[in-house]
Amino acid sequence: MTKKLGILLIIISFIPWIFILGVPWLDIDVGIKAIIVTVFIVLGEVLFWVGAVLAGRDIVKKYIRWIKQTREPRRK
Repeated sequence: MTKKLGILLIIISFIPWIFILGVPWLDIDVGIKAIIVTVFIVLGEVLFWVGAVLAGRDIVKKYIRWIKQTREPRRK
């Protein structure tokens, strides 16, 4: 159960990063926008790392391996 919750938290952690893209179009003061972006960044990171701890080491290793594969150029 905790593994599934961890994976869910990792997936949910991407939502605040997506919301950051909409902040510049809000009709509020620049200082408030900066605070909102900071809160979204911290929230996304906290959700990701709590999810990583709950998901377990093997899930995190698979995720890191997947990230590395997508960033490396394909070899012929």
